[in-house]
Amino acid sequence: MVSKNFIYKFLIGLIILAATILWLVSVINPDLFGDFAFSYIVAGLIGGIGLVVLLVGIFSKTIGTIKKTYIWIGASLLVIALLALVSALAIPKNWILPIIAIIAAAALLLSIVVTGGKKWDQGNNQNIGYKNYYQRKEEEEKNEKDAN
Repeated sequence: MVSKNFIYKFLIGLIILAATILWLVSVINPDLFGDFAFSYIVAGLIGGIGLVVLLVGIFSKTIGTIKKTYIWIGASLLVIALLALVSALAIPKNWILPIIAIIAAAALLLSIVVTGGKKWDQGNNQNIGYKNYYQRKEEEEKNEKDAN
């Protein structure tokens, strides 16, 4: 029997394997990749894992709080990947904070959409029309009297 989360674990393992293979090829044959920096490997590795964790948060069938946690961890990993690329790509420093704000806003929007806006899972007693034990017992006795 295969685990429910096998595909996510497999994707993370595949990302790690791809990153290490690219790193090895860039060391063995530097002419093939040209100006290939180690920060590209780090950014690809962390960014890929961040995307997988984000997908886990979106598609998992767990409670809302855990989904939101996965989404925020994935977004944080994407921010770390962005910071790893800042020096390698020479991204202007005034672009960094707006990009981080976009990632955070997207994570907030995703966490609201994926969980349906629930802060946490509510109990039955908060549902409309919920009857406690005494109300159900009273209704049951009334139904028995009406049946007799």
